[in-house]
Amino acid sequence: MKAKYREFVVSEKMVLKLDEQEHAAFLMNIQKSILLSLEKRNLLTTSQCKDCLTILETQYSQNHKK
Repeated sequence: MKAKYREFVVSEKMVLKLDEQEHAAFLMNIQKSILLSLEKRNLLTTSQCKDCLTILETQYSQNHKK
């Protein structure tokens, strides 16, 4: 089954303006989603995922304080 080709057009009205804090939180949530997806697909063990999430949250909190 082939995926349908979809074209997306972004206009400036649709682009969100994120400040530095919102950008960091958005990026962290994407990284968390990737880790949880890898765990769900059994490409990471639960302990590996937890370790990575801990490191990610530590890095975010350190950068957020600056």
